Amino acid sequence: MAESSLRSGLTIRVIAAALALLLLDAIACYRIAAHFANLVYDRWLIDSTRSLAQALRIADGEVRIDLPEVALQIFQFDAVDKTDFRVDTVRRGLIAGDAALPLMQGRPDGSVRLRTATVGGHKMRLVATTLAEPRAGDLATVEVGETLIKRSTLMTEILLAMAAPQLALLITALVFAWLAVSHGLKPITALASAIEARGHDNMTPVPELNLPKEARVLVSKINDLLARLERAMVAQQRFVADAAHQLRSPLAAVLLYAERAERAADADSERQALGGLHAAVARAARLSQQLLALARAEPDAAAERALTTLDLVSLARGVGEEWIPRALERNIDFGFLAPGEPVMVAGNAGLLGELMSNLIDNALRYSGPRSRVTLSVEAAPAPALAVEDDGPGIPASERERIFERFYRLAESSADGCGLGLAIVKEIATLHRAVAHVSPGSDGRGARFTVEFPAPAREAGREVGRETAREASRATAA
Repeated sequence: MAESSLRSGLTIRVIAAALALLLLDAIACYRIAAHFANLVYDRWLIDSTRSLAQALRIADGEVRIDLPEVALQIFQFDAVDKTDFRVDTVRRGLIAGDAALPLMQGRPDGSVRLRTATVGGHKMRLVATTLAEPRAGDLATVEVGETLIKRSTLMTEILLAMAAPQLALLITALVFAWLAVSHGLKPITALASAIEARGHDNMTPVPELNLPKEARVLVSKINDLLARLERAMVAQQRFVADAAHQLRSPLAAVLLYAERAERAADADSERQALGGLHAAVARAARLSQQLLALARAEPDAAAERALTTLDLVSLARGVGEEWIPRALERNIDFGFLAPGEPVMVAGNAGLLGELMSNLIDNALRYSGPRSRVTLSVEAAPAPALAVEDDGPGIPASERERIFERFYRLAESSADGCGLGLAIVKEIATLHRAVAHVSPGSDGRGARFTVEFPAPAREAGREVGRETAREASRATAA
């Protein structure tokens, strides 16, 4: 398929419009030429008809034409067209001329009638007038007809005289249209050249100065795309740098414990080395999983994920059930609190499940045996979910920084990698929600809350909320 060109497309449209106007102009010129050609020769025919009418005489009580045969022959002489006439009266019928001409009857007031008819296989222009002759008690009709050769010739000459300036005007208009299209496309051509000359790493905005409005709209969209590409590249570079930095330690540990296992002198040393190797591999696997989850939670990466209306209660219950075995394993009392009715939010089920899992994992990881962890969903004043524990808590000075990537509390002894809460923040931001931490309900531990935007409500409608909550707890044996 041939490549389309904006210049060619605009030029073709201009030419098509010019040809359409030329066709309309040709029709108008034809009608004008025909009108004036008929006007000139119709006047001659009218004069000829009235001249014949003046030759009528009354003799012996009858209407006669008083012209010698030579005069009638001179009257009919024409080197180009054929001219005929006929003179009729009501009483006597045809008294002179050619009976082949179709007779046009009219009122006896001397008015002139014109029409075009075919006579003897030729088109002719006919002019007739009817006169009353009271002295003879009769009506006389004089009619003159002429073929259309001179008219056609004159019309052709008029059209040819009009065609030359019309064609010159058309050609001039097309030349100016081509120049105008070329001049109008210069900003687009310059813009294309500027973009083509850029390097692959140049994501700076394209200047919008000295551009027409339509081109500025295009440049604005291009700049939006460049901004998104720059954010994606920065996120990719940051992800690669973070992954390389954070995987260095667990991979070094894997190599170290593998070498110890190879050089182990006895079974106990080998077991210890294999145990360390297993722990290092598990840490590297978890870190890789967290890095991938963080990459999926990036705004640009998650922009294509559809947000649908879902029930936060049902989603939280399903995610919480998956963590019951882990809580039982660590001898932690893991509970769930939720309203008795659905709490609807706009979100992505996969990402919100990842958010809840990170909050639950964080609480279980930093809580000791016989601790209590509660996953809850709230409906008022706005939809929210929370995970609360009675662990060591978060110092007030650290509550903002714990959502940063790879940030860990200095006194923390857990084996986390510092990415779970960063993932929570990214997913919350994607859902226009706010994640924050506060002390637990009894002043102990920490309560991580994610508050979603309040749903839109119709004006004047009162919305009642039930405050009943169901509680289900899985208690470690």
